[in-house]
Amino acid sequence: MNATQTAPKPLAHSAPTCRMIAFISLLLSIGCTQELERVPEIFRPTNAHEAYRLSLLEAKLGNSALGHDWIAASEAALRKPAHITSPFRESGYFDKSVANAIGYVFPVAGGQRVDADVVLQSREPIRVFMDLFRLVDNDPHAPIHIASGTMLIEPPVDVDSIPDGAPESSRRLRFEPVRDGTYILRIQPELLRSAHYTVGLMIDASLSFPVAGHTGRSIWSAFGAERDGGRRSHRGIDIFADRGTPVLAAADGVVSRATTTPIGGNVVWINLDRRRNTRLYYAHLDSHSVESGQQVKVGDQLGTVGNTGNARTTPPHLHFGVYARGAVDPLPYLARMRTEPQSFTVDLNRVGSWSRTTDSDVVVRTGPNSGARVVTTLNRHTPVLVWGASAQWYRVELPNGAHGYIIGATTESATPLRKESVVSISNLLDHPAPQGATIQQVAPGSELPVLGSWGQFLYVQTPTGLNGWLSFE
Repeated sequence: MNATQTAPKPLAHSAPTCRMIAFISLLLSIGCTQELERVPEIFRPTNAHEAYRLSLLEAKLGNSALGHDWIAASEAALRKPAHITSPFRESGYFDKSVANAIGYVFPVAGGQRVDADVVLQSREPIRVFMDLFRLVDNDPHAPIHIASGTMLIEPPVDVDSIPDGAPESSRRLRFEPVRDGTYILRIQPELLRSAHYTVGLMIDASLSFPVAGHTGRSIWSAFGAERDGGRRSHRGIDIFADRGTPVLAAADGVVSRATTTPIGGNVVWINLDRRRNTRLYYAHLDSHSVESGQQVKVGDQLGTVGNTGNARTTPPHLHFGVYARGAVDPLPYLARMRTEPQSFTVDLNRVGSWSRTTDSDVVVRTGPNSGARVVTTLNRHTPVLVWGASAQWYRVELPNGAHGYIIGATTESATPLRKESVVSISNLLDHPAPQGATIQQVAPGSELPVLGSWGQFLYVQTPTGLNGWLSFE
């Protein structure tokens, strides 16, 4: 794609970065002048993205146009991420001529498992930074960094000899929150590198179902339901099944207790690994199949369904509890979700190139789903730069630099619509604004193919193949 075809993005100075630089400079100026002051630990980079950003600042590139754009893009990806739902998949393109960064925001319930996969393809050496943040009170201005990873491609010198195309790199990030939260996944390549990417996100239950041959349809009593006339609440869920049905380990762990109590009857406690810091509780078993201290794997039999303990007057069932800093609702831990994203129905060949709208009032949304917030609407024949594709949606950049998602069926390739005659000497601009930079001057009498329009500007193509904007006010 010709660099002149890329719509510019507005610059925005990074106040936090400036304050940090000023504070570090102040710290370095304090103290004995006979020895070099050490930068406090808090200002040392804690992940690869921060280290790369610091390297730009140390190399005096932070205030250069390219370095500034890269830092601004990384911050914008957190302030204005795309709103997505699971299962999600997007294929897109990083263009070396612009500073790229993508943010995806999504909610996760405590007890669910998140798998985020990124596949990268490039014919040149490239690093891509993958970072996960958690929002506090849904405030995008103060996200907490919780995980990071780096993808690296170092292709051989003769990449054309590779039979399957450009080399690939992939990375998976898996996490299981213990409480409900909103997260942002940010993906950003280093400067001056191009690559194709595919991002996948899948949210599902983190535990296997604990009763053989059954699903969530067998849960008849929910967490928090009143017990004993309201004197206490149900601290688990009840899964009803025939007596003798195998009860299974819902995750790998260690049996901390396999015993009998007056309330739970035959019970089993399983401690999961230290990272999860979670315990599983099985009660009212008809019989035990494990002993205290025994290690179990997911799917191992722990006992059988019964109605021992204070459940003697009820049909056989398993009381299943999850304890993570106290009793929590086990349902999100067990409720299975759809895991296969929708297939692409848009033309992937349009990614990285210009298209235009075919209808009036084309809706631009913050995410690739009809429930995402509306950003704006577009007139017919508005040029859009396609950066990514997801199912029936395109992720696009508008002529004013804004980003969003539109339905692919409302677009078409930006082929010539008609020709327009230039009356006087005109400047072909790189974006549709009076302050746009001049690409070249167009002589009077020139007839230029019109590819689209934005306000008073026409998106045109010169005889030499350059695309740009002309004002016809």
